[in-house]
Amino acid sequence: MPQPTIQHIQRFQSEYHKLVAQFSNSYNVNELTAMQISLFMDEVKYFWMERLDIIDLELEGLTEHNVCFLLSGATYLNVSENEHFYFKSLGDFHLLHDPFLKIEHFFRIPEGSIDTGECVNLFRRLLIDTIKVLENYQLIFYILPIQLLAIENEQEHRELLSEFFMNFISSIFKKKYEDQDSFCEDFDTFEDIENQLEPYVRNRIVFNSFSEDGVSLRRKIEIHNASAPGYTQLMAGQPEAKVFLVTLYSYVAQISDILLICLMLRLYPYIRYEVTFSYLVLIMHTFIEDEKLRDMIEKAIVFYIFRKEMNGAFAHLESFECYYRQICEKRALLKILSNMRESNINIFQGRIQEVAEMIQELFADVATA
Repeated sequence: MPQPTIQHIQRFQSEYHKLVAQFSNSYNVNELTAMQISLFMDEVKYFWMERLDIIDLELEGLTEHNVCFLLSGATYLNVSENEHFYFKSLGDFHLLHDPFLKIEHFFRIPEGSIDTGECVNLFRRLLIDTIKVLENYQLIFYILPIQLLAIENEQEHRELLSEFFMNFISSIFKKKYEDQDSFCEDFDTFEDIENQLEPYVRNRIVFNSFSEDGVSLRRKIEIHNASAPGYTQLMAGQPEAKVFLVTLYSYVAQISDILLICLMLRLYPYIRYEVTFSYLVLIMHTFIEDEKLRDMIEKAIVFYIFRKEMNGAFAHLESFECYYRQICEKRALLKILSNMRESNINIFQGRIQEVAEMIQELFADVATA
């Protein structure tokens, strides 16, 4: 297999590290203001824009012959919880969105619209995590401006996501809705909406990381919006049908966005958050007739099964470097897929437990290391 040429991307990681470290060293991280963060994000965007063309060129070569996973549905890697062990376990290369660009919108809305204190706390967490990645795992994980690389016209991209969302709403309610206003005319309460959903869809529409079996749609939304930065303020006084659409849109648009971006850049999504994965399952049958999307989604499902099956398996390991060398030799994803083919497993039709057992067997040496 030809070795990819990514020397510029590697050099940019070092330059990016200096940019982030310089900001971190210039301020007391515990006393950051929204204005300071906003100005830093301008620097980050300018940094990437200057380097975008060469990154695009090298990334195209990298993804042509390698399985490159992109952390998706999460804002940052979370090294302190050992998430780097899981993410590095399958595939060839592992990419991260620039986390600051991921939350930039929180700092671009009019002052006073939301409680920026929650957003500043989020920024602080991902700043600390990003520094850990850049200091300790710089050429193992690559932080890139994925959104800038994939989307040339932000307005057209948002319109595409909105169109897909209304098609999704029309399909689950079995009625054509042209826009959100026409939907809001049909429903007054969360209970009206819930009663129109088929049980399978109702169970898959989740908003929180804990089990929502038996929880009403009203309670799911109340819990979600109370914990999401700015939601309570933004939704104050809105009709319940509108609150439902806005809450649901964030997840349906997120999984649509993940699939579109990965398709554009020839990446594979690594989804570890069960809520995001639930929406992948809900919409995936719309896409799996396409060969490329089917391959992408199959690998994403296998990686999700791995993450769930191996939960806690790395807590006893002290050296990531040792595990990294071990996992590079294992080539686990190829073996899992090969075993699935030999066993005639179509993962879109079930037999998840058999795949989980294959993973357990392949990684048994990790559990005993």
